Amino acid sequence: MKILIDTSPLDTGHAIRGIGTYTRFLAQYLEQVPDIEVVRSGTQEAESFKPDLIHYPYFDLFFSTLPLVRKHPTVVTVHDVIPLKFPDQYQPGLKGKARFLKQKSALKTVQAVITDSQSSKIDINQHLGIGLDKIHLVYLAANPDLKRADEKEIRRVRRKYKLPTQYVLYVGDINYNKNIPQLIKAVRYLPPQVKLVCVGKSFILQDIPEWQWIETQLALSDVEQKVKFLPNVPGRATRDLSAIYSACLCYVQPSLYEGFGLPVLEAMQCQTPVVSTQTSSLMEVGGDEAIYVEPDAQSLAQGVNQVLGWNKTQRQAKAKAVLNWSQNFNWPKTVAETIKIYHQVLND
Repeated sequence: MKILIDTSPLDTGHAIRGIGTYTRFLAQYLEQVPDIEVVRSGTQEAESFKPDLIHYPYFDLFFSTLPLVRKHPTVVTVHDVIPLKFPDQYQPGLKGKARFLKQKSALKTVQAVITDSQSSKIDINQHLGIGLDKIHLVYLAANPDLKRADEKEIRRVRRKYKLPTQYVLYVGDINYNKNIPQLIKAVRYLPPQVKLVCVGKSFILQDIPEWQWIETQLALSDVEQKVKFLPNVPGRATRDLSAIYSACLCYVQPSLYEGFGLPVLEAMQCQTPVVSTQTSSLMEVGGDEAIYVEPDAQSLAQGVNQVLGWNKTQRQAKAKAVLNWSQNFNWPKTVAETIKIYHQVLND
């Protein structure tokens, strides 16, 4: 079987986001499978390659990432339809609307759609009109290099990033669906010694509404001194990120909606307790091992305070439980299920 995989997301800002993680590891693990020849787009080899199937691991609703006319059977991964869930917050403009219609038409002609969660599968069916029989659920996996750091590593990273002694953690972007203002407000309801650390390249001064919401909430809640932004943790610095996850009291996922929620798994791989909103895909990812709350500040704080109330034995038990749960999501499984879909497409 000859597979051409579109790795163009690795050449854009998506390289350090979940889309980049998915594309990078999907290609890497596919290349290790016997009897499958994998070629990445944009390479010299791709120019003369004649694939049996093309896989686009990313689908943008408002940009032309999927050609209308294609010569080969096509599989597309649609991670989520967040802009369609919150249309008032993600307005594409006239050109974006035109591209959306083109993308939607192109998607209807592919042989299979892969998505990350049951929640996204339902949304793709409802918002894009793709039949449920054409949408295949394949859960993602986190970077396997992210794992519990030892005390020496934690001390090194505490010094490097000047981390607070006690902190809760968020890793990700600042888009509307991430619900960062409510996370910041939640800091008001935590013990005074507990700080919030936010990791992500978007946590910098910028002239966009999402940052203005953050600045406003910092001032309203009077917690400027209790929130630390870390925009400069390199995306592939797994040693640093592992230690940042390992050193925190708990990880918090405050989102209004997620297509999957990779940081939840990343935290669990580092044996870190997770407080998550009970929305969209997050309950699929966290299973029975996350603490679920509503997406408002007081509920988020109640979840964190529940973790803070654990004794040493309870915390050790949860560390073991979240690690065990995270092992249900792994790249060999993700790739094996993806290959099954390839075979199904080529045998139909």
